[in-house]
Amino acid sequence: MGMTNKAATRMQGALDQAIDAAAPAAQWIEDHGQEITANGEKVVARTRDYVAGNPLAALGLALAAGYLISRLIR
Repeated sequence: MGMTNKAATRMQGALDQAIDAAAPAAQWIEDHGQEITANGEKVVARTRDYVAGNPLAALGLALAAGYLISRLIR
C-alpha cells in the first residue's frame, strides 16, 4: 500500500503543477474570449463574402490547399 500512496502523491503533485501551469492561459482566454470570438466571426463573414463573390477562385484555392495538405501528410 505504501507504493500506491507514493504513486498517488506524485500523480497529485504532477496534476497540481499542470493546473498551475495552465491557469495563466485559462485566465488570458477568459479575459480575451469575446475579442477572439468577434475576430473569428469577422473572418467567417469575410470568407463567406469572398466565396460568394469568387466561387471559382475559392474552389481552386480549396483544391490547392487540399492537395498541399495531402502532400505534407504523406
